[in-house]
Amino acid sequence: MNNSGDIAPVISIEEGKCINCYACITACPVKFCMDGSHDRLGVNHNMCIGCGNCITSCSHHARKPIDDTQKFFSDLKNGEKITAVVAPAVASVFPDMYLKLNGWLKSLGVTAAFDVSYGAELTVISYLNYIKAKSPKMVIAQPCPAIVSYIEIYHPELIPHLAPADSPMLHTVKMIREYYPEYRGQKIAIISPCIAKKREFSETGLGDYNVTMLALKEYIEREKINLNEFPAVEYIGASAERAVLFSSPGGLLDTAERFVPGIRRNTRKIEGVHTIYHYLTQVSKKLNDPSVEFPLLIDCLNCEMGCNGGPGTGNSKLTMDELESPVRKRSAELERKLNPKNNEKLYKKYNKVLNNYWKKGLYDRTYKDLSGNNNIKHPNETELKEIYKQMRKLSDADIYDCTSCGYGSCKSMATAIYNNLNKIGNCAHYNLSLLDEERKTTVYITRELKGHINRALEVIESINSMVGKLNVTIHEQSDSVNSSSAVTEEMVNSLKSTSDLSRKKRDVIKELIENAASGQDAMKETIQAVQSIAQSIDGIGSAIKIISVIASNTNLLSMNAAIESAHAGEAGKGFAVVADEIRRLSESTRENSRNISQTLSNIISGITTTSKRSTDAGTIVNNMSEEINNFAATMSEIIDTLGELSAKSSDITGSLDNLKGHSSAVKTDYEQMQSMTDKLRYDINFLAAMSADIIRAIEQNDNTIISNMINTEEKKEAEEANASTSVSVEAEASESAPTS
Repeated sequence: MNNSGDIAPVISIEEGKCINCYACITACPVKFCMDGSHDRLGVNHNMCIGCGNCITSCSHHARKPIDDTQKFFSDLKNGEKITAVVAPAVASVFPDMYLKLNGWLKSLGVTAAFDVSYGAELTVISYLNYIKAKSPKMVIAQPCPAIVSYIEIYHPELIPHLAPADSPMLHTVKMIREYYPEYRGQKIAIISPCIAKKREFSETGLGDYNVTMLALKEYIEREKINLNEFPAVEYIGASAERAVLFSSPGGLLDTAERFVPGIRRNTRKIEGVHTIYHYLTQVSKKLNDPSVEFPLLIDCLNCEMGCNGGPGTGNSKLTMDELESPVRKRSAELERKLNPKNNEKLYKKYNKVLNNYWKKGLYDRTYKDLSGNNNIKHPNETELKEIYKQMRKLSDADIYDCTSCGYGSCKSMATAIYNNLNKIGNCAHYNLSLLDEERKTTVYITRELKGHINRALEVIESINSMVGKLNVTIHEQSDSVNSSSAVTEEMVNSLKSTSDLSRKKRDVIKELIENAASGQDAMKETIQAVQSIAQSIDGIGSAIKIISVIASNTNLLSMNAAIESAHAGEAGKGFAVVADEIRRLSESTRENSRNISQTLSNIISGITTTSKRSTDAGTIVNNMSEEINNFAATMSEIIDTLGELSAKSSDITGSLDNLKGHSSAVKTDYEQMQSMTDKLRYDINFLAAMSADIIRAIEQNDNTIISNMINTEEKKEAEEANASTSVSVEAEASESAPTS
């Protein structure tokens, strides 16, 4: 036999707002309709009873009721004929305005409005007639669809004890269908305080729209609608009387008392999510116990404040008095009209009218066994122990039943895990156990960290000492670099001057080479001229020899002439004079020839010496010229080298400038490094102190120590931020100050 079926969803979840706080599981009376196995909680609608308690308990507004309000407005705009059936909680949700609400609904196109309070009057008659006819052991009232769903899904054994009569709303709907033919073919909109009413419509096939009062109120506020601008429109049909209290706890009994005085003494009035379902579970367990006497009528409601504070009203935060005052005010007005003490005849007439709208069998209700929807599997003891082991519950002392998971007991949480409806990580004990391990690990790590920090401090102190020495070295190096830079710059400048002077001397050397070459050429010409003169003088010598021979011959001739003149006697005296003159001329010529010859010999000897010396001088000049050329080549190489050195001196100067810059940067970096080392030493000292505080806080389980640490650090950061801001402001002021 298939005892399952799909049930209309009545709760939606906005996953973006769900934070997995499990308030909804805590609030849920059946627990296992919630799926906490993922990052966001889900709902199994076929196991959800629609109590709406998770909606009112969700402070993050992640859960919303599902109703038919938008479809209702849409169908009205499209001309659909719709009759409204209004629950008595309307007097609480719209105090003194509920009839004007009818006027507003009529302006939207609603053809008529019926009061569910009148259907509640008929419901009490149905209950009393059933009790009178069947004399049941116990009757569980069923105006609340959440309670009906709970019994159908979780305790089908109580179905025979559910009142076999419709709820006040369905009494009203059937009354319209039976006794108001002009509205019979129209769709029915239930103006309801309950999100679960949709379940009732779905199961019975009666009712078309579940329009929650909360949705109407939000729409009216959003659209800035003033209900005072609409006329008060009375409900169709006869007025109800005490049943207008049906939306309040005990309203059913107040109405039943009018028909059967004293029935309250044999009735159990009970309401509230965390009361009624536990009670029904206990009733189910003791159902066949003959020693337990059950009340004849159980007047029960899901909502602790009745329908006036239902999840479809938005009134859950109001007090009971705030909710019930408008309802009781309305009830008092109606009682004054129909109170039998004032007008017994009028009261009998009212009862007669009621009976005219009650028909045997018309309002009967049957129920479905939906226990198949409850597919929760319960682990056996072995499986349960294994789950407990995974949850780190290793002994009875670990079964806390702390309720932090929302299920109220460790066994229920284990059952949820067994059915994949939750996970071990959501168990507080499991997390506390992990935290305890992490605490021990943290203590160990912190102690180790403290040891390493202390050693690091020692290393830092050593580094600081070395850095101090390095500081002296860096300053000395910086001074040396500066001195070397100055000397090198002077040397480079001298090198540049020498290079420039060498370039100028190169031209002089060139002139010297040219002059040496010219001198060599002139010496060669001189030697050649001397040699030519020597040759010419040799010719003169030959001529002088000839002249000497001629002189000798002339002398010989003069002697001959003298002899001849002597022979001639007197006639030869004149010729003798001539001969004598010729002799003297010859002797003079011979003497001059000897002198000239001697002089030429001297000249030739001098010329020979000069020629030899000129040749030697030519050799020396050639050697000197060769040396000058070699010197010129060497000087040229030196000058080229000096040129290259001069060219590269710029690179040397640049490198020195870079070295100087780097030296300055090293000095600056060192100062920054020293500053950072000081900060590091401070931070490590602070960390060491904090580590000690953490160990003490963990060992003493004292969060105030850590809080004080955090406050101290925040204060320090704030002071540093303020100091930084002050420096920035001073800098800006300095920059903006006028300069002279």
